[in-house]
Amino acid sequence: MKDDNVKIEQRLQNMKNIYLKAGKILDELPDAIPSKIRVTLKEKILGDSDLKKLMEGIDEHRPPRLFLIGRTGVGKSSLINAICGSYAAAISDVRSCTETAEIYQCKEGSRVLMEILDTRGFAESESLDSSVSAEEMLIEQINEFSPDCAIMMLNCTHRDDVNADVAFLKRVTSRYADVNKIRLPVIVVVNKADEMAPSRFKDPDEYPQIKKEKIKEAVQYYKGIIVRNGLKIDDIIAVSSLIDWKTADGMPIDAESIANLPKKDIENLQMDFDGRYNIDELLNALEHAILDFEAQMGLRMAVRLDEVIHRIASHLKSVFSTLSATVALTPVPVSDIYILSILQAFLVALIASLSGRDADLDTAKEFILSLGGVAGLGYSFRLIAQQASKLLNVFWPGSGSAVSSTVAYLGTNAIGEAAISYYIDGKTIEEAKKKFEQAKKENS
Repeated sequence: MKDDNVKIEQRLQNMKNIYLKAGKILDELPDAIPSKIRVTLKEKILGDSDLKKLMEGIDEHRPPRLFLIGRTGVGKSSLINAICGSYAAAISDVRSCTETAEIYQCKEGSRVLMEILDTRGFAESESLDSSVSAEEMLIEQINEFSPDCAIMMLNCTHRDDVNADVAFLKRVTSRYADVNKIRLPVIVVVNKADEMAPSRFKDPDEYPQIKKEKIKEAVQYYKGIIVRNGLKIDDIIAVSSLIDWKTADGMPIDAESIANLPKKDIENLQMDFDGRYNIDELLNALEHAILDFEAQMGLRMAVRLDEVIHRIASHLKSVFSTLSATVALTPVPVSDIYILSILQAFLVALIASLSGRDADLDTAKEFILSLGGVAGLGYSFRLIAQQASKLLNVFWPGSGSAVSSTVAYLGTNAIGEAAISYYIDGKTIEEAKKKFEQAKKENS
């Protein structure tokens, strides 16, 4: 996984480099292209706020800081592994803050995925009943750590009295808001859903309805306690973080024995069984709850690199399809064919760069033509029909351009779908052609 992530990060950087060259490419368009169109192209491509934010996030991101609160044995380390999709919760750079907390980094090689403040069952300590100073010390440490989100962990099968934990977290969030003038997001995770009866069903795809209903009951039970105590939360999600591990040579290994392995073997552990449940929903909740964009992007870069690739590719497709429609509104027949071909080739080049391939505009044009055969002819006729539709402007001003705009949008969108299929999803050119045809039919 480590090598794959390095490759994906390089792909993102390649795409950003091409994006940064967009201004130069647009400046080199022939003088025959009206200046108004040039300005529109630059504004739409380089001025798109969402796309610009994604580009900035490729470099300007940081590991998210998570504050974990949960009783002993609730599965905090296993949850971190489940979120990362790898054995990342081996503690490194441990720094104890108080007797009941420690800060550590989750790493994959030298790459820091996230920073964790673990309170290690603070609220269950009997010695704290008369010790306000210990609690105050921990709250100060939490504020100093400045978490992006708090994760309160509960056990799906052991309905402990967690009133003390909820009350403590309520005090933490109140103090955090006073100090930082911003609310601390809180996600409640009800872990170990796999242990809910009937416990023999460990594969989430095989959970029977009775198991799912009991999981929902546990969530509602804890939700009631939280509501009664007045703690504001962003979401509450039942999960299973169950993962069985094996060494690189395929030997299964239990969690207790992993600590005895050499560091290299630990770094190369692989999943033997993936029993994770609702982890994607948890990631969605975390991403939505985290307020700082750099931390939000850091979460994506840590555990959702493939999704970042698809998100950027889909956004590029949307931007360029809309831009093609805008360009197609020009009232002079044939004048925009060149511009549209440049836009569509530029879109393909950007998507290709996300796959790690070197792709210039000429290579991109070849890809568009390689959609070939009936699809290629259909696309050519579509361009002709697009330009001919503008002749309607002679009889009904604006009507021809409206038809042309729709055709341009759909054509560019279909090309984008085919490029994502071929370059990002690794499909064959034949499969990309089918995707091209399918996209045309679905949007026509």
